Amino acid sequence: MSDPTAARHGGAGRRPCRVVVVGGGMAGLGAARVLEAARAQDPSLDWRLFEQDPRFGGKVHTERRDGFVVEGGPDSAIIEKPWPITAARELGIADRFLDCNEDIRKSFVYTRGRLHELPEGIILMVPTRMVPFALSGLMSWPGKARMGLDLVLPRGGAATLGLEGPAGQALDESLGDFVRRRLGREALQRIAEPIVAGIHAGDPEHMSVRATFPMFLEMEHEHRSLILAMLKRRQARQKAAAARAAAAASGAPGAGRGSRPSGPRSYFYSFRTGLQDLSDAIVASLPAERLHAGVGVTAMAECGAGCGARAGSGAYALQLSDGSRLVAEAVVLATPAWASGDLLRPIAPAAASDLSSIQYVSTATVSVAFEAAQVSHDLKGFGFVVPRAEDRPVMATTWSSSKFDGRAPAGHVLLRSFLGRAGREAAAQLDDDEMVAVVRSELREIMGIRAEPEFARIFRWPRGMPQYRVGHVELVAHIEAAVARVPGVELAGGAYHGIGIGDCLREGAAAAERALAHVRGLPEGAVPPQPPDLPAADGLVD
Repeated sequence: MSDPTAARHGGAGRRPCRVVVVGGGMAGLGAARVLEAARAQDPSLDWRLFEQDPRFGGKVHTERRDGFVVEGGPDSAIIEKPWPITAARELGIADRFLDCNEDIRKSFVYTRGRLHELPEGIILMVPTRMVPFALSGLMSWPGKARMGLDLVLPRGGAATLGLEGPAGQALDESLGDFVRRRLGREALQRIAEPIVAGIHAGDPEHMSVRATFPMFLEMEHEHRSLILAMLKRRQARQKAAAARAAAAASGAPGAGRGSRPSGPRSYFYSFRTGLQDLSDAIVASLPAERLHAGVGVTAMAECGAGCGARAGSGAYALQLSDGSRLVAEAVVLATPAWASGDLLRPIAPAAASDLSSIQYVSTATVSVAFEAAQVSHDLKGFGFVVPRAEDRPVMATTWSSSKFDGRAPAGHVLLRSFLGRAGREAAAQLDDDEMVAVVRSELREIMGIRAEPEFARIFRWPRGMPQYRVGHVELVAHIEAAVARVPGVELAGGAYHGIGIGDCLREGAAAAERALAHVRGLPEGAVPPQPPDLPAADGLVD
């Protein structure tokens, strides 16, 4: 059977190299960008991306309706992870960056029956400004004193051994143990736990500090005290900002505002019409014929001699959800760990077993819109988090129209509540009416909102949030070592080295580079021809 793709590219009887990306979330899109850039240099490179859902972007999902911008998944990226910023500049959408409203950058913790402002200067969970912290009603005086002991406590845990155990094995401990050790039990319950729950939906008693907040271990190892380390970091940032301002004022070359690449200025940022601006721009930059939404990969097997490839060449037969099949030299699995494990089980059962051991938590977001006149709360802040100890169904609520401009039309407000966390997933599994009723009840009790919402929009994320439990770093290293023995297969996504948008873009790009290195290193004769009992792949999916 002739191969139209090879004919198009002048392959004259030789199939072009094929790389398949499975999963069209941010990791898969990050991989696709690298592959398309490589194809621009080598037209013989044939790549495809398959996403079982009807849309790309994964949990980056923005709905625009009647002047509202509703985020279903994450609502912002952070400036410390530059990959979305770089992508936006390359895609020509840097003019769409939207900074959060730093002038009202306040957050609250609901505890003991009311909202308490998180003290100014708290960075993650560490105080860096003593006066606001001392005056805060969030913590008891004994709790504040216990946090202050961090200034004099010796190094402990992994820090005492230079982050390594007696056998050279890196140590780990739960985030809960670490925070209790450094800052005390009350700091864990009222500050650390609700903050990290809003990020990871996890339980600090099981979360790996090495995998989630490795900088804390580094700070303890280098500076002994977290507070001292954060103060030094803050001072360094202030000096750097002052130096930039002085250079700009002096007119030094390259120092002016106009000479800097456009980008966000705030720690949290988004895009004018939502985070999906970024994923939409990535999709628009890629050839439509290489992107296949609504088509999943249901099975994967080594081809070997069965498809004309030499043993060990890394050729794989992929079964698609539409009943068709194709052959790939390299496969990037940008799917949840459990889904990647299912595909790898016939090929690498040990890796598959480890992948399936990465736990996930189901969550949901409920966005509700109100007329501003019917909301008595001033909404001066980004929202509130709820400690696990309060035993409430909502773990956090973002005041979306306060955090970012343009999220609601004039005279209206938009709020978004989060349900589901490790050990508390029942709230995320309620039916729609029950879930909206729960959110309305929580907003009424916590914020005094009794009005009928103009609309409510629910987004469900079953098994959507990977959990980095104690030992996660070692588990991932073990998985990656096992997968490295499967030629041409690469893993990417939020289950391994970071859950954020930037992490996923970085992981996807790195996986694609490794896949390209594999196919480029294959001898000419290892390029698999289309097996005679399968239709031509191009005719299946184009």
